[in-house]
Amino acid sequence: MKKTYQTGIQGELQATEWLIRNKGMRLLENRYRTKAGEIDLIMLDGKTIAFIEVKTRLHAVPGTGMLAVDRKKQQRIARAAFLYLSHKKWLDRPVRFDIAEVSGEQILYVPDAFQPGRMFFI
Repeated sequence: MKKTYQTGIQGELQATEWLIRNKGMRLLENRYRTKAGEIDLIMLDGKTIAFIEVKTRLHAVPGTGMLAVDRKKQQRIARAAFLYLSHKKWLDRPVRFDIAEVSGEQILYVPDAFQPGRMFFI
């Protein structure tokens, strides 16, 4: 198994635990895969479904992982989210797209980091 893959999985676990403990979210799915793309975490925040992209960086300036979620990546996440919502028959539910950057023990979390079809809010 590649070290970068293992690092990513560890970062997703760390982000999941942090979001549950600090934000009171509930995990619905992790590593949700479709032909359209992959979503790292799908969590419930109150009544809102949060699609969360996790970027793990071992040795980087905080915020650099956020920049890796470019327009193309955002579009893939949005397409996968639409398929997930369609499958669950939840197209009427409130949703948002978040980014969590894990660096060591630090987590930089940005709710509503982007909206499909729009520029980064960061």
